[in-house]
Amino acid sequence: MPKVVVTGLGLVTAIGSNVEESWGAMLNAQDGTTEITSFDTSRYKVHRACELKGLNSNNNRGTKNRHTVYDCLSAATKEALQDSGILDYRGLERNKIGISVGTLAGELSAFEHRLRDHPDSKASGFSMDVVLSYPPMTLSTQLAEDFQIEGPNVILINACSSGNHAMCWAFDMLQDQKVSAMIVGGSDVVPQTEFTHFHNLKALAPEKCQPFDKNRQGLVVGAGAGVLILETLEHAKKRGANIYAEIKGYGLSSDGFHMTAPHPKGEGAIRAMEIALDNSELSYKDINYISAHGTGTPLNDKMETLALKAVFKERVQDTPCSSVKSMIGHTMGAASAIESVVCCLSIRTGRIPPTINYETKDPECDLDCVPNEARSKEVKFALNNSFAFGGNNASIVFGRV
Repeated sequence: MPKVVVTGLGLVTAIGSNVEESWGAMLNAQDGTTEITSFDTSRYKVHRACELKGLNSNNNRGTKNRHTVYDCLSAATKEALQDSGILDYRGLERNKIGISVGTLAGELSAFEHRLRDHPDSKASGFSMDVVLSYPPMTLSTQLAEDFQIEGPNVILINACSSGNHAMCWAFDMLQDQKVSAMIVGGSDVVPQTEFTHFHNLKALAPEKCQPFDKNRQGLVVGAGAGVLILETLEHAKKRGANIYAEIKGYGLSSDGFHMTAPHPKGEGAIRAMEIALDNSELSYKDINYISAHGTGTPLNDKMETLALKAVFKERVQDTPCSSVKSMIGHTMGAASAIESVVCCLSIRTGRIPPTINYETKDPECDLDCVPNEARSKEVKFALNNSFAFGGNNASIVFGRV
């Protein structure tokens, strides 16, 4: 089967508008959590999130200078394409490039703002800005139009593992030789509906996200996008591309347990990791870094620790395992795409980002979570975990080429 490699990266997060800014801020343990400005939180008990700060909004869909999901996705895609140089390749066949994007809410905030502006209007919710941005499939359609991509495109909505699921679909397309390259990623912002959902579930941290800390109180909702350019190794070599990493394999599973709570013993997460390692023809002993799902909720972090102990056995405390959600929040459908970029950068640079806000050890989460400071370490293989609501689990292994 053809090998699949990563040749371009793009990032938009609460702590940076591109890869250089975001990665630098992660290594410097910067927290992107601030007071929410995109909607009124006076009736809520929680008022903080990781909203975008430096990204210029296209402001072409009536969003009143609020960032849209497509703003994030388009900016990250442009950066990834420029980084890869693929659109400058003379032998490029645009009908052999596909698009695979993950999201949780799509442009839900476009609906929200229209409904709040005109709650009594019969036509409310059906303005041109909504038509151009909803349903979610228009994200990939608009991307194809803007960058003149003529291959297959798809939107995957599978809770907060959507980005990894988009990556897996693209990986299969490339291995089946149906395309030569794929634009893959995830993007989400902070819609009030989504914020309200987690608020009412009592899943939000009041001040900060503290993955694996004994006193963790919940997640912080974040906005952002991560995009990767994937190609077959043969296609990348033919055009002399810069290669960050190889996707070695992936594993998917479902808990079949509960709509919001993870399986208490982490059975679905264990299966996803074991399948990913098996498909990659690797042992748990080969993994040098784990990008944890690490939401900072009491149940998730405890479950993830149990699952990691089951898979990594005697090496669990010797394998660094950090959560960048502590810095950029939980970006939902974008989270695992952003974390895939993080894995590629860790492999390229030999640097592992920290889990910040770590203050008190939890005996039930006794992992090496790279507390508060980045670490230098050679990373040959990295595992990216995403364990979403509803038990939608997706693990991907990246490796050095």
